[in-house]
Amino acid sequence: MTVKGRFELSSFFQKVYQLVSEIPPGRVASYGQIARLLEAPHNARVVGWAMRQSPEAVPAHRIVKRSGELAPEAVFGAGVQKAKLEQEGVAFDENGRIRMEAHAWER
Repeated sequence: MTVKGRFELSSFFQKVYQLVSEIPPGRVASYGQIARLLEAPHNARVVGWAMRQSPEAVPAHRIVKRSGELAPEAVFGAGVQKAKLEQEGVAFDENGRIRMEAHAWER
């Protein structure tokens, strides 16, 4: 299966997993940021698909919306993503969003 006619999906997923594995504890990245770093800026949703199917060793909980919002609870289960991030020291604001200015990962 190809996405946007540019690459094979399984190959792209592997690149996503490799890149996401570089994000250290206490840092987060957005779906769009990962897509841009992989030179596929219009495929943030595909990054999301990859995160839903990621191997357990991939820190998928560190990928969030650019606004600092978390993935839908159906992805990780109620409160799981937030709990994992809080254990890593990630701070949330009064609206439950990550303070991106403090925790954004830069490669």
